[in-house]
Amino acid sequence: DLHHTQTADMAKPWEECMVQISTDAEYEESIAYKGLTCMEVYAGWCGTCTAAIPTLKKLHWDLVEERSAAVVFVSCNSDNVEVLKEFKDRSKPLFLIFRKGAKVQTIEGVNTYALKTFIEDAAPSKADIAAEE
Repeated sequence: DLHHTQTADMAKPWEECMVQISTDAEYEESIAYKGLTCMEVYAGWCGTCTAAIPTLKKLHWDLVEERSAAVVFVSCNSDNVEVLKEFKDRSKPLFLIFRKGAKVQTIEGVNTYALKTFIEDAAPSKADIAAEE
């Protein structure tokens, strides 16, 4: 039953929908993705931002599951990745969006509207990135 499957997937914990980045190598690998990488950067002392999770889960569902968009969601503790050390004293979340290793957008705080509109507009499809190879 399709409806039941959708609900079950939608109910998956966010931890299963996104990738936790813990090293410089994982950071480099995640931003090199040919699609969009939406990276939440948080300070170790402050923890990941739970306020944005409902929006991120819905984006993941709408774009990745339903439209086969090429978007990955990653979360990164700025204490662990050298290039993100400048953000370790921040108390509010920061979202960095990358495509093919280049930063294409920075969204400050829990601006769910900006996140949603940018990602929906900018996300290539999985078919698009396969065609680029």
